[in-house]
Amino acid sequence: MALKTYFPRDNLLPSNEAMELWYQELQDIPQNVAMAMLRKWVDTQKWPPTISEIRTMCKEISEGELPQWADAWQEVVRAIGRYGYMSEEEALDSMSPATQDAVLKIGWRAICMSENPDIIRAQFRQVFEICLKRKIEDRQLTPALKATIAQIADSHNLMLEERNEHETQ
Repeated sequence: MALKTYFPRDNLLPSNEAMELWYQELQDIPQNVAMAMLRKWVDTQKWPPTISEIRTMCKEISEGELPQWADAWQEVVRAIGRYGYMSEEEALDSMSPATQDAVLKIGWRAICMSENPDIIRAQFRQVFEICLKRKIEDRQLTPALKATIAQIADSHNLMLEERNEHETQ
């Protein structure tokens, strides 16, 4: 109802059915987080938010913003200077989870031993942005949807295993 009040000219949530669908998608968000998000949105935006935008901003409020690639690269550079390639575990522990994901995909030694810092930085950026996109999408999913997706994937994998067993017999 607050959205309809803040954005009265938009045909937002035109029916009880629409309001119920939005409620189903947003009910896992704590009320204090939702209200902070709504106040921030109203103060900074001209148009009403979508469900996706609400979920994104609520995660930023409750968990903090995810780092940008340049900030993540600075974490890597600092870790190289502080720990070197021989102390991978300590170096990884000094990084944010998003940065760790990208470093692990490329390889700590590969980053440290690279003779062309411009190329390794560009590779890091590409990998980091892919990892970040996945992390953002994952943060936005409701716990119930995550469970449903996991269940579907598990049943699909079980079906593939059974098919492979049958084919090898």
